[in-house]
Amino acid sequence: MRFSEIWKTSLKSILKNKRRSFLTMIGLIIGVSSVITIFSIGRGFERYATDFIGLDNYDSSVYFNFAPKDQSFYETNLASFSEIDFERIENVDGVKSVEYYDNEEKGAKYYSQQIDEASTASTQGSFKLLGSDGTETIYGRKIKSTDNINRNKVIVINETIAKAIKKDNPESLIGKSVTIQGQLFEVIGIMEDRDNSGFISTQEDYVVVEVPSASYEEYFESPKDSILVKLDTVADPKLVTKDIEKMLDKYGSLRNMGAYESQDLAGQVSQLRMILTGITAIVSIIGGISLFISGIGVMNMIYISVSERTKEIGVRRAMGGTKNNIMMQFLLEGITLTLIGGAIGYAFGMLIGYVVGMVTPFTIVPDFFTAMLALILSIGIGIIFSWLPAKSAAKKDIVSLIR
Repeated sequence: MRFSEIWKTSLKSILKNKRRSFLTMIGLIIGVSSVITIFSIGRGFERYATDFIGLDNYDSSVYFNFAPKDQSFYETNLASFSEIDFERIENVDGVKSVEYYDNEEKGAKYYSQQIDEASTASTQGSFKLLGSDGTETIYGRKIKSTDNINRNKVIVINETIAKAIKKDNPESLIGKSVTIQGQLFEVIGIMEDRDNSGFISTQEDYVVVEVPSASYEEYFESPKDSILVKLDTVADPKLVTKDIEKMLDKYGSLRNMGAYESQDLAGQVSQLRMILTGITAIVSIIGGISLFISGIGVMNMIYISVSERTKEIGVRRAMGGTKNNIMMQFLLEGITLTLIGGAIGYAFGMLIGYVVGMVTPFTIVPDFFTAMLALILSIGIGIIFSWLPAKSAAKKDIVSLIR
């Protein structure tokens, strides 16, 4: 008996008992949709966190900074790492490159700075250095790329700073100058305050001032108190970090004035990714309990189908049908049922994921992995829970079946 004929017979049996087949599929639809929803949301959140925090920027990286014994060191404007320190670090096995850590995220730089006229605690935040157009403003205009090209001494401030300087009429600051470490900058715009109340926040959420990058760097030196060491992809971060620490403790240019500290960013990134993936997997496993329950429903339906069709099985066996043909027929009946239910469950799961994505900062997109997960779950449940009923049907004696 050909496979196509066996499958057609299985499909006819499912369609013959539409109500029972549909009720059996409901459990499977709920189970698959819950797993796909949880998994797609988890993967969406993982992608969002990776992109939002910028985890890819810190793969195979180690962060080093210098902690002076005397806090007055910061007033000297000395670089914490000399050119000789750079050369020695670059010569350590496993090091790819060394650069000053410039607090850059997604092409923008962020520095801690203050406007002299607004030095209250509520105005603390980051200055964002821009090489292109800035944030839209509620008063005045935004920073433009031409401001950076022309090195214009202009800034855009947020509402909190504007009100701290001019409480009664903050918009009157447009066109006026404010002081940043003795340098006058013209206020050309006022933007809305950033919302930093989200469950994930970055430096972007704490920006209080936007300024052209070229203008800022012309008048202020970038802080040189920390470095970012990029490692070879095959290097062991812990071993390389230990070698660099030993070298700095022994030969560092400022070793007598403080201590060198390190952070294994590559290890932290790897650990965070493992946590995100682990949370998704654990919650998906919990959701998979409903799949087990639906599988029992599939097994029960196939057992009922076998008991109702004993005479049909006997006739097929008497006409030359093998045990494998009978077993394959009921296996395919279970798999077909679970595949239909799995497809509907996948569609519902992605639909729920889209709805969740509309009210959360991350988006849910269908991908090959979740589609394959739904397919594998459906086929797996069909095989596992149809195996015993199909095997029992194949083992039945021909004589007792025809009676």
